[in-house]
Amino acid sequence: MSTIDLTSADAPVAQPAEGRSGRGRRGHSTARDLLTPGTIIAAVILGITILWALLPGLFTGHDPVDGGDTAALLAPSAEHWFGTDQIGRDVYSRVVHGASRSLLAALIAVGVGLIVGSAIGLIAGSRGGWLGEVLMRIVDVLLSIPALLLSLTIVIVLGFGIVNVAIAVGITAIAQFARLSRSQAVTIMQADYVQAAYGSGGSYWSVLIRHVVPNAISAVLALAVLQVGSAILQISTLGFLGYGAPAPTPEWGLIIAEGRNFVATAWWLTVLPGLIVMAVVVSTHRLGTALRKAAA
Repeated sequence: MSTIDLTSADAPVAQPAEGRSGRGRRGHSTARDLLTPGTIIAAVILGITILWALLPGLFTGHDPVDGGDTAALLAPSAEHWFGTDQIGRDVYSRVVHGASRSLLAALIAVGVGLIVGSAIGLIAGSRGGWLGEVLMRIVDVLLSIPALLLSLTIVIVLGFGIVNVAIAVGITAIAQFARLSRSQAVTIMQADYVQAAYGSGGSYWSVLIRHVVPNAISAVLALAVLQVGSAILQISTLGFLGYGAPAPTPEWGLIIAEGRNFVATAWWLTVLPGLIVMAVVVSTHRLGTALRKAAA
């Protein structure tokens, strides 16, 4: 009886000339996707926002909480780039200092969705059977509820606060990560090298950790970048509605909410912070889309 050497499954296999050239063309295409003017601008905007969050003192010397003796409702000027609010606080300073809270909350939200959702999807896609069906029916329930309604319900149960808002937004993102990671797991489990790993005595968990997770992670991380923008938007929306950080904490949704009563007389209180939120959200979506194309 002939035998098959399964241990050679992990050995590198020489690619034909067409495969190597195809891979080279794909690499050039990936570089073009990532180095477009739009992607570069998006990366610059996100880089500045991250610097705001990490080193706000480098960008503004004004106190974001105490306006001191500064006049209220000053229009944008060289001294106050985004003007001042109704109690004399520098709006630009509040936006810069608010970046840390908004970005941290978004990262917490994406982390919750990424870890929990990916775990559900990978197990459902690799195990299958009744367990996979039960897990994906839970995901279907999450998908059937509007994200804002679900996050509001969770915040009311957990209590107000920026951390609870981040957790609530993260729970709404679980379903998207679960669906993507499940589809990746199903495809990978059908690959020849996975079957060879099982045939050579690999256990379920060893195959999952060594083969499924590393091959699925690129697409999942690309989705995570996309979800950062969505999380910022949802967190800002909940902050605008009063469920996020309490006043006078500088947080993007709260900053916009505080200026909504002065739109007619002091448009800069809502328009300029709103443009910053929009720019950051659009930039994360642009970068996430480019990364997703590169991972495809």
